[in-house]
Amino acid sequence: MASPISVLILEDDSSSVFDLVREMKANGLSPLYRVVESLQNFELTVLEEDWDAIICSTHAPFQLEIPHYLKFLNEKNLDIPVILLSEPEDFHKNLTYMKSGVNDIIDRKTLLRLTEVLERERRELVYRKEKNTTETFLYQSLKEIQLQKFALDQANKVSITDANGIITYVNDAFAKATGYQSFELLGQNHRILKSQNKSKEEWEKIWETIHKGNVWRGEILNTKKDGSIFWVDTTIVPFIGTDGSVFQYIAIHHDITDRKLAEEQLTHDAFYDNLTGLPNRALYLARIEQKIFTYNIKKDGYPIVFCINIDNFKRINHSLGNEAGDQILIIFAEKLKQFSDKDAIITRLGADNFSILMNHLLSIEEAVDYAYRLFEYLGDPIPLAGYEIYLTASCGISAFGLGGKEADVLLRNAEIAMFHAKSQKVGTVAVFNQAMQEKIHFQLEIQNDLKKALNQNEISVFFQPILDLKSNQIGHWEALVRWRHPQRGMVSPAEFIPLAEDSGLIVPITRFVLEQTANVIEEVQIKKGYPISIAVNLSPQVFYDQNIFHWIVDLHKRRNIPYASLQVEITESLAMKNLSETVPILSNLIDIGVKVALDDFGTGFSSLSYLEKLPLSILKIDKSFLNNVHVGSKESFLLVSIINMAHDLGYSVVAEGVEELEQLELLQSYQCDEIQGYWLSKPIPFPDIIPFLDQFYQKETS
Repeated sequence: MASPISVLILEDDSSSVFDLVREMKANGLSPLYRVVESLQNFELTVLEEDWDAIICSTHAPFQLEIPHYLKFLNEKNLDIPVILLSEPEDFHKNLTYMKSGVNDIIDRKTLLRLTEVLERERRELVYRKEKNTTETFLYQSLKEIQLQKFALDQANKVSITDANGIITYVNDAFAKATGYQSFELLGQNHRILKSQNKSKEEWEKIWETIHKGNVWRGEILNTKKDGSIFWVDTTIVPFIGTDGSVFQYIAIHHDITDRKLAEEQLTHDAFYDNLTGLPNRALYLARIEQKIFTYNIKKDGYPIVFCINIDNFKRINHSLGNEAGDQILIIFAEKLKQFSDKDAIITRLGADNFSILMNHLLSIEEAVDYAYRLFEYLGDPIPLAGYEIYLTASCGISAFGLGGKEADVLLRNAEIAMFHAKSQKVGTVAVFNQAMQEKIHFQLEIQNDLKKALNQNEISVFFQPILDLKSNQIGHWEALVRWRHPQRGMVSPAEFIPLAEDSGLIVPITRFVLEQTANVIEEVQIKKGYPISIAVNLSPQVFYDQNIFHWIVDLHKRRNIPYASLQVEITESLAMKNLSETVPILSNLIDIGVKVALDDFGTGFSSLSYLEKLPLSILKIDKSFLNNVHVGSKESFLLVSIINMAHDLGYSVVAEGVEELEQLELLQSYQCDEIQGYWLSKPIPFPDIIPFLDQFYQKETS
C-alpha cells in the first residue's frame, strides 16, 4: 500500500512537476501535493496544510526567492523540511543554502535520491516533533518525575551521567548504537566513544554550559567499539537539586548518520570530479589562491600551473565508446598522480582537460623540462579493449607574475597556452605570453562577429569553375564561402572556418552554402540549360553529427535539385577518422547519384591501403604537387603515379592550383582529367556565372 505524503512544490515547469510526482509514485509514495509559482501564493498555501516537505526549484525566479521562503518559515516557526531541485552543475553554488536551513539538494536530471530524502526528512520531522514534546515535558516535570521513567524511554537513545560525567545509565538503544554492552559503558565517561568532531576547547564550553544548568544541543561524531563512526544529534539536560547545583545529566541522542553521510557526499560532489576523484575546477581555483597567498606572504613556493590536454581524445572516445573513454581518463589521471610530486595538486577541469599546480619549481625552464618528462612517462601504451592505446598530450604553462597574479587568470592563461601548443603541433609544450592572449582575444572577436555575420548578410558564396581537359567543357564548380567583415574587410577562410567549426557555426554556414548552391543549379542548369555540378566542402562536425545524407535528400525533395548536380568534398583526415562510419555515409551518397571528392589528396596522413576501401568519385590533388614539376623530375613521377593509381581505382582526377599554361599542358600529357585554378578563373560570385559561361563557350565556338 502506498505511503501518503503531503508535499508543497515550488516550480513553474509542469513537466518537472510531472517527473517529481511520477518518481514519488513509482517508489511507493502517494503524494498529496500543491504547486505554487510565487512568493505570495507560497505564504498563503504553506499555512493551509501540515506539509511533510517543500520541494523548491533553483531555476529563476525561485532561486532569488529561496532566502525569503526560509525566512518566512523561520518567522512563522514552521518546521517543514526544504529540499532544493538543482542542476548538477549548480550543486556547489546551491550548497550555501544548506547553512541557511535547506535540508537537502536533489539532482533534477535523475531524481534518484528523491524518495529516499523525502522519507528520511519525514522521519526526522516526526522525531523532532516528538522530541520537542518530550523536552517540554522534561522541563515541566524535572522535579516531579523519577529518573527511572526517563530511562524506560526506548524511543530514543538515552544515557545518564552523574555530576562528574561518569555514566550511570544507558538504555538498550544507546548501547546497541555504540556496539558496547551496557556494563562496558557504566562507570566510564563519554570519552570512551572518542568523539572526533569536538576539540578540547569545545568540550570545555559544553561542560560550562550544562554545569550552569543550561540545556546544550548539538551534533557529535562518535566512534563505535569496532572503530566505525556514527553521528548523533544530542540534547543534554542538566538536573538541578534543591540546593541549586547540578547533580545529574540526561542525554537524548538521535542517530543522524545517514543524513550526515548524504551531506558529505553532496559536498564531495560539489568539489570533486565524480569520474577520477580529482578536485574539480572550483576547488582547484581555491587551492591556487592558497598557494598564491602563501607565496605573497613568505616568498616561498613559486606557483606554476600546467594545463594538459589529451591529444585526439575525441577520436579515441568515438572509436572505442564512452565507457572505454572513461577508463582512459581514469588511467590518465592515475598516471598524473603517479608521476607528480606529493605536494602537486592535480585536477580534472572537464572532458579531457587536466591541470597540475606545482610550487617547488624554480623557473620556467624547469617547468618545461618537467612537462616533457611527464610526456615521456605518459608514452607507455595502455592496454584496453584488445588494443594498445598510445596517448600523447599538449601542455600549456603559466607561472605567477607573467602568467597572472590571480588564480582564475593564472589558470585561464595556462589554458590559452595549451590551445596555442595544440595549434602548433600536438605533443608540444607552450609557455604563456601576451601575444597568445592577444591572439585569443582576436579569435573571440572574430567568432562573436561571425555569429552576427549570417544574419547581416556578410557571408556569401563564390564559385570556382573546373575545366574538363578532354571535352574542354566546364561542368563542375566548387562552392567557396567568403566573409566580408564590415571593419576588417575580407576575412580569410583559413581564419574563420576553424573558428566556425569550434563554435558549431559551421552547421548553419554549411546549410547556407547548400541553399546558395541550389540557387545556382536552378538558375544555370534548370533555367539556362548549362549542365552543372557543384561541390560543397564538408567539415567533420557536419559530416558525422548532422548527417549530410538527409540534408541532401531534403534539398532534392524541397527544390527538385538533381542529385547528380551535387558533389561533396571531404578531407583525408575526415575520411580516415572512422572508416566504419565514413564508408556507409559515402556509399549512401554515391548510391543516390551524389559525387564524392577526396580533397587535398597527399597532404593528410592516410594510408594508400585505405584508399581503395573508400567509395569515392573524384580525387583532388593538392596544389603543392605542382610546385617545381617539370618533365623528368621526381615530382613529375610522383604526380603521374597518383593519377594512374586514381584511374586504376576508378576515380577521376582534378588538379588544384593550376596557375600557368605550362602546368596545364603538363597535366594534359599526364592524362589528368580536370584542372582548377587561377589560370582558368578565380572564384566568382553567383551573378557572374552565366556571363562567364556565355563568354567561355563563345570563345570555343569562334
